[in-house]
Amino acid sequence: MQLRKFSMIYGWLGAALMANLALAVEPPLQKSHAMKLESPAFAPQQEIAVRFTCEGGDVSPPLSWSDLPTGTKSLVLIVDDPDAPDPKAPKMTWVHWVLYNLPAESSGLPEGMKAEDLPAGTRQVLNDWKQT
Repeated sequence: MQLRKFSMIYGWLGAALMANLALAVEPPLQKSHAMKLESPAFAPQQEIAVRFTCEGGDVSPPLSWSDLPTGTKSLVLIVDDPDAPDPKAPKMTWVHWVLYNLPAESSGLPEGMKAEDLPAGTRQVLNDWKQT
């Protein structure tokens, strides 16, 4: 099975979720809080299967999150590719998917998430392909 390096997903997505959570909670977040973002499809800093890339099935990987700070009202998820278009010679950060207003009660997204199945109230913005 061909694999592609997707080295930044956990660190970057976690940072994106935490940074955006700060805008949506009261009182301010505690810096020591350890929110978790995981995927059963791959381990942190490891390669991601081709089915999750545009070279394969181009489907979203399953994601789960937990241990949100008390008072969280909504989440933002930004999926980007920091070494596009070539991991050996990155030229830009490519934005694949942006969701916002994910309900704080949600705990993740299944593999192959479709727009019509997003949690109620969740919104999408255009990615670098000018698509949601």
